[in-house]
Amino acid sequence: MTSNKKILILGGGQMQVPIIQCANSMGIHSVVADMAIDAPGFMYAKEKLHVSTMDVDKLREFCRCHPIDGILTTSDAPVNVVAVLGAEFGLPAMSIETARLCTNKYFQRQCLKSHGIKTPLFCMISNDENIDDLNNMPFPLIVKPVDSSASRGVTRVENFNELHDAIQFANEQSRSHTVIIEEFIEGQEFSVESFSQHGVTHIIAITQKQTIGEEYGCFVEDTHIQPAMISDVVTELIKAEVLAATKALGANNCPNHTEVKVNGDGVFIIESACRLGGDYITSDLVPLSTGVNMLENLIRVSIGEPIDVAIKYNKCSAVQFLNTENYYRCQEFVESAHPAIQRYYIGQFSKQLIRSSLDRLGYIILQTETLSEMKSLLLKIK
Repeated sequence: MTSNKKILILGGGQMQVPIIQCANSMGIHSVVADMAIDAPGFMYAKEKLHVSTMDVDKLREFCRCHPIDGILTTSDAPVNVVAVLGAEFGLPAMSIETARLCTNKYFQRQCLKSHGIKTPLFCMISNDENIDDLNNMPFPLIVKPVDSSASRGVTRVENFNELHDAIQFANEQSRSHTVIIEEFIEGQEFSVESFSQHGVTHIIAITQKQTIGEEYGCFVEDTHIQPAMISDVVTELIKAEVLAATKALGANNCPNHTEVKVNGDGVFIIESACRLGGDYITSDLVPLSTGVNMLENLIRVSIGEPIDVAIKYNKCSAVQFLNTENYYRCQEFVESAHPAIQRYYIGQFSKQLIRSSLDRLGYIILQTETLSEMKSLLLKIK
């Protein structure tokens, strides 16, 4: 059914290469848009389009002159463009309002709060001048841009003296130069991968997350493990809250990547995006642990074909990122050629602090039959 279809993929960076390759393997004509002349995705694209993924006018003109069967992105900001062009050309995509809510943390917080969904206390500021709007929120606080991803610009602050630098840092990373300040929620963090099609949301996997950098105020994901090591009761609580959140946000005809924290007060939605999860979660971990092909499903939902979310098997997968502390242990582990290693990348060593996912030094992706095997391997390299 997918052959002879043409799909416009917004983004040709290294992280978009797998979705381009997947489209090609399905017999789909891939048109890749990226403003970078040397975008890695262009090596695999059937057709190259040297246009910014945010240039709605030029992309609209292309679609008028070259009809397409679907449009998608695996990045954050371009989902707004996907939504606009999807609506204009009658293509399956998330709604314009859903895209707006999922790419602005403040608007999303307002929406979730209005639907009675647990979220941190929050307020939005544009600069230090209205810092009094914190409404006596208790420290520690999280300061972040309203419109960025990959932990860019995110800082935990312990007191008012630390706020100025954190706000300035977040402001520099914000496309709109707007900052949201949130209550810090204690608890274990998870991410939930799901797909919404025809008004029904299917939860596919829950990932357990471990972070580094808390001692200097940052929270950068260091390890992702599937399935999450939680009870059936907690699993159902997370699923129920995520389904309520995706419904409140109006998610449909799109994947959903939702981050949550769990503590004694329940499940808190930290944020939800109407795109695939990054950090190799959906490209590698979900297929390795469940057999569900998330990339193929994204393509299918984008051209209006039924998705396949049936769990094929139950295995364990993980990605361990390299940092200054584990770099050489990870290097030795890779050299051992352990059969659990699925793929890896080891970059150049650096003593630079890991303040965002862009600062990480590489990764190792693993698959095992059991969680006990996975925990044993991670202990060796962490």
